[in-house]
Amino acid sequence: MNKPTEKLEDNLQKTRQQDRVALEGTVRSRHPGTKAYPTRIHDLSSGGCRVELSYAPRIGETVWIALPGIEAIESKICWCEGFTAGVAFAKPLYPSVFEMISKKMGGNN
Repeated sequence: MNKPTEKLEDNLQKTRQQDRVALEGTVRSRHPGTKAYPTRIHDLSSGGCRVELSYAPRIGETVWIALPGIEAIESKICWCEGFTAGVAFAKPLYPSVFEMISKKMGGNN
């Protein structure tokens, strides 16, 4: 059976292999059972994103990310440096949804 950290590493590897777009904007994030708060986003792929949180996150922590036009996505923190974190979505975005969000947020390929 895989250890949780191995699963996160696999998830991070898959997310890193996907196309990502650089963008700057504000999304909303929350922890289970809390209210959402504004969060800066710096890049996006169909498998995750890089965000700047208002606190120093922990690897493996669950966070919900609300991107424009869709419901909040359950996600896990895969890496962190200070307040910046790489987040892996529990389920990847469909290509058409990824494209729509990228365009809405002014992403650059």
